[in-house]
Amino acid sequence: MTTRANIVVIGGGLAGMSAALEALHQTRNAVGVSVALLEKEARTGGNSAKASSGINGVLTRTQKAQGVADSVKAFARDTERSGHGRSNETLVHKLTEDSTAAVTWLQKEFGLDLDVLAQLGGHSAPRTHRRPEVGGKPQPVGWGIVSALAERLGAFARDGSGRFRLETGARVTQLLKASDGGVAGAEYETANGARHRVQADVVVLATGGFAGEGARPEFLRQFAPQLAGLASTNGAFATGDGLRLASALGAALVDMDQVQVHPTGFVAAADPANPTKFLAAEALRGEGGILLDAQGARFVDELDTRDRVTAAIFHHCATPDTCARHNSTTSGQGPSAAAFLVLPQAAADRFGLGSLGFYAKMGLVSRADGVDDLAAALRVDAKVLRKTLDAYDTARSTSGQSDAYGKSVFPEAVAAAEAYFWGVVTPVIHYCMGGLRFDVRTRVLRAADGAPIRGLLAAGEVTGGLHGVNRLAGNSLLECVVYHHGG
Repeated sequence: MTTRANIVVIGGGLAGMSAALEALHQTRNAVGVSVALLEKEARTGGNSAKASSGINGVLTRTQKAQGVADSVKAFARDTERSGHGRSNETLVHKLTEDSTAAVTWLQKEFGLDLDVLAQLGGHSAPRTHRRPEVGGKPQPVGWGIVSALAERLGAFARDGSGRFRLETGARVTQLLKASDGGVAGAEYETANGARHRVQADVVVLATGGFAGEGARPEFLRQFAPQLAGLASTNGAFATGDGLRLASALGAALVDMDQVQVHPTGFVAAADPANPTKFLAAEALRGEGGILLDAQGARFVDELDTRDRVTAAIFHHCATPDTCARHNSTTSGQGPSAAAFLVLPQAAADRFGLGSLGFYAKMGLVSRADGVDDLAAALRVDAKVLRKTLDAYDTARSTSGQSDAYGKSVFPEAVAAAEAYFWGVVTPVIHYCMGGLRFDVRTRVLRAADGAPIRGLLAAGEVTGGLHGVNRLAGNSLLECVVYHHGG
């Protein structure tokens, strides 16, 4: 069966839904123009729905209301530093320059209450926006954003105009090539095995990365074999589909060996060896959580960039004596490198007790009443633990100076809390910095000559070049909104 749509978007995460809405907005006065969104899963959302720490933005109404001093220049500097000099500066400039408009669009157009700010690892100011709890219940930021956009697209699909259609369970198998080497549409299969073709003038790839390949890690084995077998936070749908589709048309790939390992994926006591981990949100550390080894000692600036915190866990928490474990877990079970993530009551209050309650129901977080109870739960010497917590608070009281690990931002005191919340965390595959080479107009570039492939755009994690060696926390949701339209 062959149909036609002027614009076809492949992938229904935040990047894909943002692209579809932008296409509908730009063509709102054009007669007969239609947009189709193809999603291979049963519902939209993708990994964007799992995002928990927030979306970055500078000079937003939230920053202004809270008196935060920030700038595009500072945000760009933090992003480039996190990428260790390999980020495309032009792409970074657009990301940071347009961050105000991106967050404002979500707040005004969809009424999203992105009113909570946190200063996450690698940031020089609080600029990562998330949603507050309501009535003691969490409002996950990623889920809230994609739900709002999905509702808007659903209204377009039901309005009877024929301008938009959404097909779920539609797995794209190839892009249709035009005689001039450009894109002419896509071929896809539905759940019942039927094959379809949709002709199009423009195709937008928003298919995500390949960090969910699981037991058959084709791309990981080719580009980052040292990570094959490491647990992941990604859904099993993140298998690099868009990379294969575009490569068949001669698209260029960039930074494919740069795969982000997030330092904190929760280790469940009931299933420590599960290859899929639930992410311990960056905001847990951003609001004052600390990391300890199995001896009860700190070993890193918890607010350093993800790659450095990950490296520290692998270095300091990877022997039988230093690898953190649940009481029910013996040596040899679960990950080979793990740390304790500990939040004092004040940090827990900042993060949200409703969200921590959600983690607790999943068996990922436990509560301890006071330092002695915490020491017993972690199976560490109470004297060593007290010394660690006291040293942290002493450094916190020394204004403007860094501690022995280089930490200079101390959100909360930790030594005298009435209660603590703790879990075991381990490094996990989280995000692919590499992908399709693209430009600021989201055009996919050809490997042979660097020229744009006519009619082929891309947005989100399927692209590469923006983040360099290490993505800065909070920039994933942002790139999906900033780079959601073509030139």
